[in-house]
Amino acid sequence: MLQNNFSLKEMTLNTILLLGFSVGFILGTADNQEPVAYQIFKKSGEFMIGGLFPVHTTVVLFSLNPTGFLQALAMRFTLEEINNSTTLLPGESLGYEMYDTCLNSLVIIHPVLRFLTRDGTENIEIQCNLTEYRTKVMAVIGPSTTEIATACMKLLSTLLIPQISYSVSADIFSDKSIYPSFYRTVPSDKKQVEGMVTLISYFKWNWIAAVASEDDYGETALRQFSSTAMANGICIAYEGLIPLYLSGTETRMAIEDMLDKIEQTDVKVVLVFATLTQSIAFFHEVIMRNMTKVWIGSASWVLSQSILSLPGIERVGTVIGFFPRAQTVSGFGQYLKKVVSEMYPDQSSFQSTSTQSSANYRGIDFEVDKLPAILHPVTELYAQSVYTAVYSVAHALHNLLNCDSVKCNKENTTIYPWKLLEEVRKVNFTIFNTTFGFDKNGNPNTGYDIVTHSLTDIGFTKIGSYNNVMDLNTSLIDWGTKANKVPESQCSGECLPGQIKRVKGTHSCCFDCIDCQEGMFHSPADDYECYPCPSGQWSNTRSTDCSDPTYLYLKWTDISVIVLLLLTCILLFLVLGTLILFVKNRNTAIVQASGGNMSLFALVSLLAVGTSMFFFIGKPTLTMCQCQQPLLSIGFTCCLSTFSVKALQVMLVTDFKGVPSKYIQFLKTQGTWASVIFSILLQCLFCMWHIQSNQHLTPDEQVTFLSKYLKCEISNVLSFSLMFGYNGILALMSFMLNCVAQAPPGQYNLARDITFSMLAYLLIWIVFVPCYAELTDGNQPLLQMIVTLVSSFGIMLGYFFPKCYILLVKPEMGTEEYFKIYNN
Repeated sequence: MLQNNFSLKEMTLNTILLLGFSVGFILGTADNQEPVAYQIFKKSGEFMIGGLFPVHTTVVLFSLNPTGFLQALAMRFTLEEINNSTTLLPGESLGYEMYDTCLNSLVIIHPVLRFLTRDGTENIEIQCNLTEYRTKVMAVIGPSTTEIATACMKLLSTLLIPQISYSVSADIFSDKSIYPSFYRTVPSDKKQVEGMVTLISYFKWNWIAAVASEDDYGETALRQFSSTAMANGICIAYEGLIPLYLSGTETRMAIEDMLDKIEQTDVKVVLVFATLTQSIAFFHEVIMRNMTKVWIGSASWVLSQSILSLPGIERVGTVIGFFPRAQTVSGFGQYLKKVVSEMYPDQSSFQSTSTQSSANYRGIDFEVDKLPAILHPVTELYAQSVYTAVYSVAHALHNLLNCDSVKCNKENTTIYPWKLLEEVRKVNFTIFNTTFGFDKNGNPNTGYDIVTHSLTDIGFTKIGSYNNVMDLNTSLIDWGTKANKVPESQCSGECLPGQIKRVKGTHSCCFDCIDCQEGMFHSPADDYECYPCPSGQWSNTRSTDCSDPTYLYLKWTDISVIVLLLLTCILLFLVLGTLILFVKNRNTAIVQASGGNMSLFALVSLLAVGTSMFFFIGKPTLTMCQCQQPLLSIGFTCCLSTFSVKALQVMLVTDFKGVPSKYIQFLKTQGTWASVIFSILLQCLFCMWHIQSNQHLTPDEQVTFLSKYLKCEISNVLSFSLMFGYNGILALMSFMLNCVAQAPPGQYNLARDITFSMLAYLLIWIVFVPCYAELTDGNQPLLQMIVTLVSSFGIMLGYFFPKCYILLVKPEMGTEEYFKIYNN
């Protein structure tokens, strides 16, 4: 069945007319002669342009190539449009000679030699100076394939005849030192390869297979793709070449072997960079074995009707391809239908072609089943590149002839092809609302459309474009997966940030992910090595950079600090209140029994202890660190030394009554302060040693952390231990002297107060030592503050609060008789 556009009557009429008009294809004047290309269209003009088109795919009859025939008509349509133009080449006429190449490099020699004949003759003249040799044609449009272009380009380059191809994309022709007169209106394969690599990288596919046709086109493109892919971290698990010159059975076996190897690699994405004939054979086998992949297609086949119409092509998976940016040529569709109707004006022409048809279309044989392909909208897209190529020649000639919008000023000068070539290099004109021109390598400034096969009427959907930068709408792609998720094609999954790749096997895309350890980091510039952090910086495990360390410390706004400050204020308030109470009652028996001025000194010492709490809060400074521990230890020493002296007095009074009173009196007067001063001086020595050995905030060490609690470091543990150990000895001595002391009946038990207060102090600081060693840096200062406050409260509750209770609540108990034993 033909397209739905045709009625049954039209279909029957056109079929009869097309078959009736076929006149065969002449290969030579005798069976043994070399093949000769048939001239398909010719028209005389002042300036002749040659055309080379693959109207047939072989030199055999009934092998019409719909695309080649349409492109030949596109050239004729364009030249007629230019000749009818009033602004481009006004008053000048362009003629043409178009030949069928039959996709045969031997056939192409014949028309090329005809193009090289001297203008107005059928001869090729050999001259030493070719600058004044004007050939039959001023420029050549075509050919279509790399192989044929290679065969004819050397001849055309000899006379610098501009050759503008409409489909040859091989990057080798960008070398102007070898092909100085070659230009094209489709981008080179180099840009197509770059676009393919960009597309593959966009979807994070790094494990793919690649197949190409076994010819210059496929092999060159495959080499370019391999090198570019490798540079972008894409691994090709398998490379294969589709044979070109084998028999049908041998080709099928070769393709089956390729597909077996592709399945073994477990890739989900396959690049196919092949000519149309090889692509058809390849996908025929893909369909036969129901293989489903993501296929990345080249411009040579991706939008070919021969591929789109393959039975079962919709089952192969997702096809994404690159096609030279194309638009429908305005008016060409109607022109095409008109030509077809002219070739078959009525049903009777099926048996006998008319003279007009024979003259205009001789050598073109039509199979009925090719008509839908010729008239299909997709095939029509191939006209734009031809249309642009012809207009490039016309604009170059327009500039060479000094034409304006009214007339041309030739000034009786002879126009040579090499002069036209200089203007072709510089053309810059607007076509399809876009400025068109060539770069220094003869490549156009256009890019590619990115398309995907779809079930639409035209068989494809445009999903983006590429012209050095990719623009892609992925929502238009049908992946055929659950939730339309993009298929993954990777030998190994992506490593997480901060991990490096350890390659396993021969492919760089197959690897294990290894964490970068502490003090190391992963640089995005190198996926295979962890780098050490610079001096003064550090990192955690699996980091992508290093950071300066952060120092923490107790802040005034911390909840724990606020609570401790409240307790400190309560302590200071109680100590200060007790001090005031004792000062007011310093002459009473109870105050004198408690130590008199020594008690006042002990209370002042506790004020110093409470004040030392403020040196633990805030960002440490050297002065703060030098005052913190010494102030605390000396404060306790002053307090505990008074208790030790008083404990000795109580023991002598209660347990050693035979001691002469003069010794006890000395101990209560001069001996008291001598003992206290001696104790304080000894502690001062320990404190001075501690200050001398702790002259910095943090130890001078290499940074091996990201955050650290900033505190006053204790670099000399011995001096620290002596300071607080000395206080422990004073407390222990006081406790042991009074723990068994008994007051006489009817007397106040001062030994009990000393015993309980010293016991509380000792227990608290004994617990402090192991806990302090186990805690982290951030909690050590907090613990020391807590222990200091609790021990201070213990001293106040055990020793001073009973006296305050008597002074405030039971003043009648504060008699001389009740405290007589301690005041005598």
